[in-house]
Amino acid sequence: MKRFIQTFAGLGLALGCLSQPALGQAQDDAPSAAPDLGPVLERLDQVIAGLDKVSGDLAKLEKTSSGNARDKSIKTATKQLNDLNTAVESLASQLETQAGAAGKQAASAETTANLLKKLLAQQNAAASKLRQPASRPKWEYKSIFGDSRIALEEEMNQFGKDGWEFFNITSFGRGSAAFARRLVM
Repeated sequence: MKRFIQTFAGLGLALGCLSQPALGQAQDDAPSAAPDLGPVLERLDQVIAGLDKVSGDLAKLEKTSSGNARDKSIKTATKQLNDLNTAVESLASQLETQAGAAGKQAASAETTANLLKKLLAQQNAAASKLRQPASRPKWEYKSIFGDSRIALEEEMNQFGKDGWEFFNITSFGRGSAAFARRLVM
């Protein structure tokens, strides 16, 4: 009987390690940051180890007990303990899965934040360039004169092949003048 009481006292201590605040910690921390499930998982491992020990002690007690009323209660306690152990192991597995997902989500959030920082830096650099005055193009100019329209057109075609752009043609007296420009490289 003394061993039976010790076993249930051990079970009480094991269940005490699995406190509600420890399990609720993951939910309370969720909005501000990824939850640190490490301490909860460590406690769950301790509880599982304690439950395994108590299960083993109950199994030994069940083997040594005789077929009386106490034997029936030991079998019931053993079954309940095994069910509890299964539930705690399932909870531990779920928490490990959530911790893995939270870790991936945190890594993804960090990657996104880094990309946004790079985008912001590029946007600031582009805005800075836009604030600087654009350099004005530099032109060189040429003027040609001709007595006939045909001679002037031939000369304009030659200059056009060299990159000159004619922007004005005017007549004066018996001839014409054409004015051209091109970008200075």
